[in-house]
This record gives sequence, structure tokens and C-alpha cells, in this order.
Amino acid sequence: MLICPLCKTKLLEEPKRFCCMQGHAYDKAKSGYVNLLIGSSMKSHGDDEDMVNSRTRFLSQGHYDPLKNELIKILKELEVSSLADLGCGEGTYTNAIHNALSIPVFGIDLSKSALKIASKGDQGVKYALANITKAPLADQSVEAVLSVFSPYDLKECARIASWYLILVRPLPKHLNELKSVLYEKVIDNPMPDTVLTQTVCILNKEVIFPMALDQASLSDLLDMTPYAHTSPIDGLNMVKALSKLTVTAQFQVSVFRFLHP
Repeated sequence: MLICPLCKTKLLEEPKRFCCMQGHAYDKAKSGYVNLLIGSSMKSHGDDEDMVNSRTRFLSQGHYDPLKNELIKILKELEVSSLADLGCGEGTYTNAIHNALSIPVFGIDLSKSALKIASKGDQGVKYALANITKAPLADQSVEAVLSVFSPYDLKECARIASWYLILVRPLPKHLNELKSVLYEKVIDNPMPDTVLTQTVCILNKEVIFPMALDQASLSDLLDMTPYAHTSPIDGLNMVKALSKLTVTAQFQVSVFRFLHP
């Protein structure tokens, strides 16, 4: 349930806006999401348009479909009946989960560019532009919180979700073939956490698969990652010169159950 960021009461949806009983109103964007940023959070910005477009093109090609399918499978096995995707981006996973499970789903992100894509059409997901550390969702209003590669606030997740926190994080050798072209020395990612306070980890699943990428997909993969801004020029030029490359995606999906008092 979306709540008013000012008075924390329930937001009621109207054709062109959301409003609360205290008279606070928030207009919907043309694509359908609602802007619930207030105060200092209004200065915050998520991913820019170029990064969002690169990620949208890459994911629309199905390169990460094994991860998407595994997430849907896990949610079905858990019998999750409602979910909030914090840091939902352009909504690839958010919309797929809603379509597969037909459950209430909320998508929260700071990027207008991403939400414009996510909320296009009647997807059935409630999308809001908001800070994920101060999510406009009522206490215990969903069964599960999902975080795919996004930062998260454990206390805020525990406030929102009654049962589960589902984290998707890269394993140490995620995209190492790409990194081997970019850098002289490849540094592995840190191993994802499996111990969080006031939770018990009930599932750790590794999702590993190769991706045969052409130049266009390689370029999009690079541009949707921080490597596009942190890699040496020589490495970036070497990637741009490649016509194809097989890159291995390596993820860990972890499910934590909250130990609420």
C-alpha cells in the first residue's frame, strides 16, 4: 500500500493522481508512475537516460532471462502474495514478476528515465519515484522486498516486508571475461553477504550462465555497468573493437526471512 510521504496515511488512486485523506495530492506522469519525492530527496537522481536505455536494450534481448526465470520460480515456491521491488529501474524484473504471479507489486526508484519505461502501458504494477531508504509504503504492507543489484537499507526493508528480503548480487567472477579485456589485472567482486541481523538466510542459489554477445550487446552491457566510467581508455577501446565475446554471468540469489519481534 502506497502512503503519503508527508502524513504517512494511505494514498488513494484516481485516474490522474494519488491523494490522501489529508488533502495531499501527487500527479501521475503520462507514463503512469507517481512522483512521491519531497524535501531534500527531490534533489536526488537515479540512473541517467543513457544508462537506462543501454540496460533496457540489453535486457530486452533476453541475456539475463535465466536470472529472471529463477527469481519467478523462487517467488512461486515461497508462495509470495505481494512484493516491493526497491531500485526497480526500468521494470524488467518487476513487470515480469507481476505478469507471472498476478500479485500486487510495487516498484520504487529514483530515476525518472527508468520509471518512464517501467510504467509504460497498463502493466498492473504501482510505480513511484521515491527514495528507497524512505519508501512510501506502509509498515508490513508486502510479504517480500526484492533488491536486484541496488543498495538497500535493512531496517527499512524489515519495516515494509512481513516475511522475506530477496537479494540478487554478483558472484566474485561475474563478467570476468569482459573485465579481462578492460583491465590488466582483474579483481574479483566480494562474496555476497549471507548473514544479516534479525534475519535467517533460508536459501542461497547460484545462477551462472554464458552469454554470447555481439558488439551492440557488449556496448550496452558495458554502458549499463560502472565499468564504463571507471575503466582505462585503452581497455574501453579494446572492448569497442571486439566483434563478439562470450561473457559469463554469475549471480547469487539469497532469501532472508525476517525475525520480527
